[in-house]
Amino acid sequence: MTKILQRLSRIVLAVFALILLFIGGMNCQRYLTERHESKTAVSGQVIKSGSMKLVRYQFKSVTYEQIPVANITQTFGKVGEQVVVYVNDTHPKKIYMRAGATSLMILSSVLIGWAILIGLVLFFEYWFIHRLKLMSKSTQSSILE
Repeated sequence: MTKILQRLSRIVLAVFALILLFIGGMNCQRYLTERHESKTAVSGQVIKSGSMKLVRYQFKSVTYEQIPVANITQTFGKVGEQVVVYVNDTHPKKIYMRAGATSLMILSSVLIGWAILIGLVLFFEYWFIHRLKLMSKSTQSSILE
């Protein structure tokens, strides 16, 4: 029963690492496509809608209320505060807190780093257990002789 639980936990960790790697890779790809798109700096106001904080801003005489892209890595202000956001000129519903969309790269780097760390832990755990089994077999065979 213990071996089944150990294998099951390793499989779950491996799947979790693959999911993190996939999401990190998608965010990295998104960063690479959006980093050179032209962005315009506009002033916006942080508002609260339900349980979420949004930024209300006006771009080309249209008012939008959006969450900044990749806002997980940073807070974008208190409710009622005026903030500068960078609006993607071709997709005005995409706003960034920085001009270069670096928050996407930070987020993807963190996710990929965690995926690699989990993968290394799984690999070295397997290697260490395999080495322990080999050492115990050699010890048992030397005791029997």
